[in-house]
Amino acid sequence: MNTPSFDPVDLFLASVRAVPDRPALEVDGRAWTYAELDELSRRVAGWCEANCGGVGRVAVHGAKTVLAYAGILGVLRSGRAYVPLHPDHPAGRWQSILQRSGVRSVIAPAEAQADLRVAGAGHFLDLESLPTALATSTARHTDEAYVMFTSGSTGEPKGVPVGRVQLTAYLRHVCTAYSFTSTDRFSQFFALSFDLSVHDLFVCWSAGACLCVPPGDGALQSKAFIRDQGITVWFSVPSQAALLQRMKALQPGSMRLLRRAFFCGEALTADLARAWVQAAPEAEVVNLYGPTETTIAIAEQKVLPGHWEVPGGIIPLGKPFPDHIARVRDGNDLHEQGEGELVLSGPQVNAGYIGDAARSKAFFVAEGRKWYATGDRVLVDEAGVLHFLGRMDGQVKLAGHRVEPGEIDALLGPKLGGGRAVTVAVQRSGATELATFIDVEMDPVVLYAALREKLPAYMLPARILFVDRFPLGPHGKLDRKALIERATHG
Repeated sequence: MNTPSFDPVDLFLASVRAVPDRPALEVDGRAWTYAELDELSRRVAGWCEANCGGVGRVAVHGAKTVLAYAGILGVLRSGRAYVPLHPDHPAGRWQSILQRSGVRSVIAPAEAQADLRVAGAGHFLDLESLPTALATSTARHTDEAYVMFTSGSTGEPKGVPVGRVQLTAYLRHVCTAYSFTSTDRFSQFFALSFDLSVHDLFVCWSAGACLCVPPGDGALQSKAFIRDQGITVWFSVPSQAALLQRMKALQPGSMRLLRRAFFCGEALTADLARAWVQAAPEAEVVNLYGPTETTIAIAEQKVLPGHWEVPGGIIPLGKPFPDHIARVRDGNDLHEQGEGELVLSGPQVNAGYIGDAARSKAFFVAEGRKWYATGDRVLVDEAGVLHFLGRMDGQVKLAGHRVEPGEIDALLGPKLGGGRAVTVAVQRSGATELATFIDVEMDPVVLYAALREKLPAYMLPARILFVDRFPLGPHGKLDRKALIERATHG
């Protein structure tokens, strides 16, 4: 008996053979069958082979159209890695991503190509020019699957190249640990430049199920989306569920169609988990955890009804996937239990960052085996369960996105004429927001304009505040707690 392949393209092609006439994708008001999506992706793969030479990466504009989904499949089929570009990010950020990943060819709708050309792209494919004669039936397997860019403290985004082997290891676990069928209908809320979207696509297509893409305001209308689209498998950041809770949309029994619900990207509170379990009483609810560097998620915790008395009111991160190891680092020592920085090892851990050997060496530690130092502070209990306690550094999560406040400060520094910028995260009205302090009097409108050229909207500080001088602690170091207090209470 042949061992099943969990390579992402192989999973998709197995569904093409098994259920060619079932819907694989519903987007922009149209359903595309597995056979139709297979044909489009073969044409994209043929274009890559004919036009991209030996270049191992191709960018995909992340507007959620059939072109993007066929583009991702086609790039992978051609043996290349895809580099997703968020459609709402400024051209300056696209330029940085294209330069750092060494990409000039972009799969993008015609209306986005002028801005992409400004960002440095030079070769385009859109749906209207998608060739038919170049379609290929082959599927090449190479080392790299995709490159995701996350916030970096140096003022430039960090590029994380994710290997095909690492992605296959993730899919092998999830597709065997949880049952999905061709009648399932998966939500697809995540931006294609967010690595959790990779789960959406390939876990869905592994089962011959349908990937359902909401319209632009789908996050705000997600309860109606579940009902109207018959969603059976949900995946989102907890803050999206919290929005439903604030809108009083999580009424008991209101989402009985759901069979599975996954959450990842942020801490899941016990109160929110309780409300969700009551709203979706037929669903298995799972809290997933994992940085981009460890391929989508690497630990899991099933949420059991009645188990709400948890430390800090936060659902545990759970236990690592099989064949993976978690340790806590205290100084230079690694421990199986206790409190400290979480470090992870196993087949899903990636190799490092693009063009940043120093950062790679700092975070990917070789001590007998390869470890990734997450920067997350955890408690590992006697049962080996991981409990999230916070960050070791200043990194924060905004709507599931990792944000280094230092990236904002690094971009503002040259604009301040010798002044300084310090960005902190604060809690206001139950949500996390950023506040930036500067010690020179400048028009915030000018500073916001500079930030918008380089940063996505979710990274912009909610406020830019002036201080005569920055507060210092007893040892002469910046007192960030005083800044947070000022930003919170004025």
